[in-house]
Amino acid sequence: MGSVYDTLKEIVGEKHLLTDPERREYYSTDLSHLPREVAEAVIQPGSVEELSRAVRAATGAGYAVIGRGGGTSYTKGFTPERTKSIIVDMRRFNQIVEINAQDMYVTVECGCTWKTLWEALKEKGFRTPYFGPLSGMYSTIGGALSQNSLFLGSGVYNTVAESCLGLEVVLSDGSIVQTGSSAHKTSNAFYRHFGPDLTGIFTADTGAFGIKTKATFRLIPLPGATECCSFGFETLAEMLEAQIEIARLRVAAECYGFDPYYNAAFEKKGFTLRESLQLLANIGKSGKSVVEGIKGVVKTAAHGKRVLKNINYSLHSVMDGLDAAAARSSLEAVKKICSRNGDELPNTLPIAFRAQPFGGVRIVVLGSEGECWVPIHGFFPLSRAQAAAATTEKFFHDRADLMKKFDIRYSYLTCFSGTEFVIEPSFYWFDKIPQSVLGLISGEEMEEQWKAIPENLPAREAVVGMRNDLRRLYFELGACHLQIGKWYPYRDAMKSEGLWRLLEGVKGMVDPSRLMNPGALGL
Repeated sequence: MGSVYDTLKEIVGEKHLLTDPERREYYSTDLSHLPREVAEAVIQPGSVEELSRAVRAATGAGYAVIGRGGGTSYTKGFTPERTKSIIVDMRRFNQIVEINAQDMYVTVECGCTWKTLWEALKEKGFRTPYFGPLSGMYSTIGGALSQNSLFLGSGVYNTVAESCLGLEVVLSDGSIVQTGSSAHKTSNAFYRHFGPDLTGIFTADTGAFGIKTKATFRLIPLPGATECCSFGFETLAEMLEAQIEIARLRVAAECYGFDPYYNAAFEKKGFTLRESLQLLANIGKSGKSVVEGIKGVVKTAAHGKRVLKNINYSLHSVMDGLDAAAARSSLEAVKKICSRNGDELPNTLPIAFRAQPFGGVRIVVLGSEGECWVPIHGFFPLSRAQAAAATTEKFFHDRADLMKKFDIRYSYLTCFSGTEFVIEPSFYWFDKIPQSVLGLISGEEMEEQWKAIPENLPAREAVVGMRNDLRRLYFELGACHLQIGKWYPYRDAMKSEGLWRLLEGVKGMVDPSRLMNPGALGL
């Protein structure tokens, strides 16, 4: 790297310039199990000034620059396309800059985790409308914005991008831009649409247009009450019928469905008595209904009950309200819908997730027996939910022999974001667990024997092939995608070449040398 190496070391400090092969490989690898190059170096800047100078030095020397958050992408969101790349580890950007209770917004650095933000706001009686993914112990603010994440709060408030009021972004030449009303010379960050929505350009871009350094979000008060319910269904169609109707009412902050494999796997990974007692100790300022629900979790665990045992499809809903009456009203509406074809279950799962939303990620990134994991998702209008689910089931049914041959399992999660339906199938197979996964799992979550699982290239190749096939089927059904990264067929999905030229024009304006995360969005 020559003089660039020396310049970067001077800017970020020798401690925060990583060049040893093992660490470079770790930071260059996501959860996709797909081939990638290994970056020449990793930098860990601690201020926007350092980042600006480092980006300008790197791109000036012809290096690609790629922002990285918590490392939980599964679509090659931050993996290099070329060796002559520098990964920017953003996790030193971890401060909450301002909590403005008068104007109801929070500004936070983009390397902060969702768990950190949630805990800081909870102490003051607030949260953001969307308040994080299940991997929020590790996932960062900037990573979620780049991927347009959804989950917690999304049933009412949609994806993370729709809670965002403005961004500070470093472009490929090192220049710093601000969007939203913070760009106004004498205003503050209270408003997003300061003229055209320039904030939107940098959301869901998988880092193609710049590196996000600060983000401002709306604030809402913590709910005065929260109610949860769970129901079991015999068929996927019956579960989806209820889920779709709930989505149209927009009363459930979260509403997620599990298939038989997921239910059985959760039984294996489910809450022990010790974990349940820990939940009870951690509830803090949770409302009375959550407290009572957690007591139910503990009671269930203490009696050895397995609430999802022998359940085909399960649907779990969380309803927030300004007060107990409002939450109860939403709960009764959801129960009425689900009771038509489903049977009520103990509400252990949604209560536990909501009381401690950002636990470890073992349950997310590995199978129940230490299998490797990789998902795919489709984002559909509600009218296509049943067709997307039926296509998914037929897809796996038609490949039963192949999956049996390589001992590949599958599951799928269903949920919604506002009135958009999401299905996320996942593949599981026994293979060497990559360091990118091991780095997200604490020692106590890791079964010792899983570390000895050998490499299994034939099974991995079969999974990659099936995942590509399912991506094609979802494309034909009209699926949109959230974390597009370098894997989903973004350009091919566009009906207008003019739209692609517009996107390339934006890229040419903010990154004329095409050195900001090359390949992201297919650019």
